[in-house]
Amino acid sequence: MVEAEEATRAEQSADSIDALHWGRWRDWLELVRLPLVFTLVTDNIAASVLVAGGLTPLTAWLPLLLASLCAYWGGMILNDVADLEQDRIERPKRPLPSGRISPALAGHVGNALLLIGPVLVLGVVAWHPTEPLWMGAAFVAAVLLSVCVRAYDSWLKRTPLGPILMGACRGGHVLMVGLAMYSLQEDPRPPRVLLVFAQSIGLYIVGVTTYARREAAVSHRMSLALGIVLEMAGLGLLATLPRWQDGQGQQWLLSPTVQFPLLILLISLTVLHRGLRGLLLPTPRHVQLAVKHALLTLILLDAAVVAMWAGSWPGAAVALLVLPSLASSRRLRTT
Repeated sequence: MVEAEEATRAEQSADSIDALHWGRWRDWLELVRLPLVFTLVTDNIAASVLVAGGLTPLTAWLPLLLASLCAYWGGMILNDVADLEQDRIERPKRPLPSGRISPALAGHVGNALLLIGPVLVLGVVAWHPTEPLWMGAAFVAAVLLSVCVRAYDSWLKRTPLGPILMGACRGGHVLMVGLAMYSLQEDPRPPRVLLVFAQSIGLYIVGVTTYARREAAVSHRMSLALGIVLEMAGLGLLATLPRWQDGQGQQWLLSPTVQFPLLILLISLTVLHRGLRGLLLPTPRHVQLAVKHALLTLILLDAAVVAMWAGSWPGAAVALLVLPSLASSRRLRTT
């Protein structure tokens, strides 16, 4: 009798997992963590400004942004699919463990999104004359981005490679869009500054991910401290970004040796302050607030880069994207 009841429960659980529950738009927005999408947009704006001076042609930049978003959304969805059993205990109200969206359906959607990115990059090649070497590099970056996302959303995320893969994913978004935009320029600037920008953002995200490893429970102070150190290292590298700009005649809005590093320092202090609060009180609430702040701060960091390379008004426009990000984060979780 007991064995029959257990078999029935197992069958019901399997049916629940395989049921095609599509959910509502709000459920999908929660699944892909809408507030963080704005950080990806600003990363890609900053990358394009660094190598192309702007977002033109839009017929190339918009498909590239969509490719980046597809990889990001796919990764977020597959992350929740991979964490389904854990979320049933720690976050039962999330769209997948609550049953609002079928995990099987979410898995198919996530994998499909990962395939779209490289296809869109190839579409840019078909519609625009490009430098073959750098567009080839952009396509390779798109493929590697999908591979890194899929690798992170597996058992590897629970190993020491997890934060490194997450940093590679964020840096991959920057490289994919930046290299593709670089290949469209008639007289492109050398991409060294783009590579350093991708490295700094990637290292910063390695730190944030390390800090957030146990955000749903009481965190280990050693892990939190290591996360803070890595975050500051990434921000320190970002502060040196103007030094890596090749070419003559660059018109700086800020002093590349004093004012720009100082601006990054001021933004970094807010991240450090939140991080240290979580270190002193490593409860889920304090750690999650620190992680949320660190992620949304990406918008301000990107705004500083855009202001440095394109001017104060474009920088201010990018910074304003923090408003919809904050507004949506009041209703939808960011971590």
